[in-house]
Amino acid sequence: MHRTASPAVAALCALVASSAVAAAAQEPYSPLVPRGTLRLDARGLYASHADQRLEGALNGPAGSRVFPFLARTESVVGSMLAEPWALSLGSMQTVAERGSARVPIALDVGVFDWLTVGAMVPLAGSDAEFSLHFSADSTAANAGFNPALDGVVLVTAFMNGLQGAITDYGAYRETTCAMDPSSSECTGATRVLEEARAFEGSASLLYGEMFAPLATSPAGEALQARLAALSEAFAAAGVTAPATIPLSSTPVTQEDLQAFVTDPRFGIASSQGLAKWRSVWQLGDVEVRADARLAEAGGLASSYRITAGAGALLRLPTGSQGDPANFLNTPSGDAQWDVELGGWMNGRWPLGFGLWTNLRYGIQVAGGSERRVFDPAAPFAPLSTQAKLDWDPGDYQILELAPWFRISEGLSALAGYRYFRKGEDSFALRPRADPDPGAGAPGTPATPPDPAILVPGTGYSSGTLLLGMVYNRSAADQDGTPDAPLEIRVVYRRAAGGSDVPREASLEVGFRLYRRLWGG
Repeated sequence: MHRTASPAVAALCALVASSAVAAAAQEPYSPLVPRGTLRLDARGLYASHADQRLEGALNGPAGSRVFPFLARTESVVGSMLAEPWALSLGSMQTVAERGSARVPIALDVGVFDWLTVGAMVPLAGSDAEFSLHFSADSTAANAGFNPALDGVVLVTAFMNGLQGAITDYGAYRETTCAMDPSSSECTGATRVLEEARAFEGSASLLYGEMFAPLATSPAGEALQARLAALSEAFAAAGVTAPATIPLSSTPVTQEDLQAFVTDPRFGIASSQGLAKWRSVWQLGDVEVRADARLAEAGGLASSYRITAGAGALLRLPTGSQGDPANFLNTPSGDAQWDVELGGWMNGRWPLGFGLWTNLRYGIQVAGGSERRVFDPAAPFAPLSTQAKLDWDPGDYQILELAPWFRISEGLSALAGYRYFRKGEDSFALRPRADPDPGAGAPGTPATPPDPAILVPGTGYSSGTLLLGMVYNRSAADQDGTPDAPLEIRVVYRRAAGGSDVPREASLEVGFRLYRRLWGG
């Protein structure tokens, strides 16, 4: 009788243990794993969104708002016109969409029924679809390549003629003012001479730039009119001045725009041009975590069950912040330590209804970062602004509220809302190890940029809605033989409000597999 009962009891214990694992598997949200059980969780997440910041910057005139090095030309021409002038190399139309893929692989082990420990190793990759149409026709462009680049003789002749005329007119002015310093002729000659010298000084600076106004543009015609006025005043004194100022007749092309972004001569030196880009797969920030059940009501066989617990997580600096020279780059992680604490509640009620809630607070430990310290709204920050920084990220909070409904024994529907809020970061320039200016990167400025310009936008909030389905394979075959529970999950998420966040949509597909390691 004892020999007959022992196999029955063993089989019953195996089925009970199998049922416990199956019950854990059939909870759509369950941070805990039964004692002695290993849970493998592998998912693939792909998210994409239109890059509104990049599209906003690269739709419209190609001027100093896009290419900071054009600001010098704007300033020089503005002084020659005696009024502000906005440079445009042409009109741009851009479509840019960013995508990011993550494959987090997690292993969790139930140390006790109330305590689970585990780790998550993420792999990350990103891509960007980029399409640019550029037009430099007469209605879109008012500047092109400087005539000094290939017309040195013409420019030199103009400058020599203008300087000679100014010298001759200066002699006329001295003679006139020597006769009567208070006369209107002396006052007028002095004014004309000052204007001519200012015009000549600005023209000398202009021909040292890469770009100049197109001769057919309104700015080109205005410069010709200013020169004509000076020539007329010179002619009244018997002085001959050049009749025409050399200006641009060569608009830029879309291939030139590529060079502006990547060629170090233009000061941006991006490692990525205006084209489609895809990263290699990289390791993200690895997480080590533990969850413990603190309270429970109901049981596995009860029509309702509510468990509440707490968890802690340590995020390691194993990811990569990315290349500051690549404006399409998406980092695989923050590459600094995070400590996260939280509490959760998982409830199941009659008629198949359930609810998952989770509240977490994350402390991001200060670390280092290398970035280009420039206006974040500008698409191409100059290489001269790249600096190593001490970076103190703001803390963050996460609230999740996710009801679910069990459609059948193995199929559940999910819905939910996730709120994320993050405080502002702070930055400080890291002292250079070598004080020798020549030891830095090319283009390093004598006055370091103020990293406070990076702070706006680092603090934000966002909301995300989710819809999904979870399928659970039964933990036992029809003949009662224990089997390993398997969960398959498909979840769609979409941004639903927030401050300074992209309208991102993502799709998650993954599975969970349970294996008994010990006990029973």
